[in-house]
Amino acid sequence: MGMDTFGNLLDWGQVLESLENLKRGKKLDDHQAGLARILRYGQNWRLLEAVLEHGKEVVAPSGEFLKAICDVMNNRGIYVDARVLAVQTLETLVPRMTGDRKGDGGVSRNSVIQAMKALQKSVEPPKFQEAIAQSLKVIS
Repeated sequence: MGMDTFGNLLDWGQVLESLENLKRGKKLDDHQAGLARILRYGQNWRLLEAVLEHGKEVVAPSGEFLKAICDVMNNRGIYVDARVLAVQTLETLVPRMTGDRKGDGGVSRNSVIQAMKALQKSVEPPKFQEAIAQSLKVIS
């Protein structure tokens, strides 16, 4: 497997520039595997937040990208603001999914809703619970 357009994630300034250029050119959809890779990397909060913010511009979200966002949302080891941002990104992207079929990442509208409902029943910070409640109103 070759390196995606984002290259070395340690060179985060260049990655942020690439993200901005892709967003401006409306080409984020073509680079969802790379966006998912950045989310899985998780070693740089700037990259994490930038991908979650820019990810809202994706028109046809892939299962792989959605799964990576769900993983951020579910990861209690990640700071709450990033998890809230993941919830908000899912709120934007889930309505754009076609039907309820599972994509290449095994993610469906129903599986996202179920994950959010499970989180809603668990002990989480109020800010996170509010984001979940808001998102469920939009995507349910």
